Amino acid sequence: MSVEMMEEKRYRRRVSQVGNSLSVNIPKDLANKLKMNKGDEIEIIYDEKKEGLTITKANRLPEGIRPEVLGAMNRAITKYDKALRNLKDR
Repeated sequence: MSVEMMEEKRYRRRVSQVGNSLSVNIPKDLANKLKMNKGDEIEIIYDEKKEGLTITKANRLPEGIRPEVLGAMNRAITKYDKALRNLKDR
């Protein structure tokens, strides 16, 4: 019986201020592995005992929407973001 070891990769990021909020960026290679796109939601869990955070990608899909349809829509919005914003102002 073989046991596959999970590779743990650690990242260090600086906390930035954006307006009145604090922000932390996600490394590109990690975002790619998690298939994260602009506009995706994350869940942040605070562990009081460890005084630490756990951040995971939120898997919330509207009822009746297949994941591949939502992914295609997110890619289109990301690709045509500027054009869509210009159309909004007309």
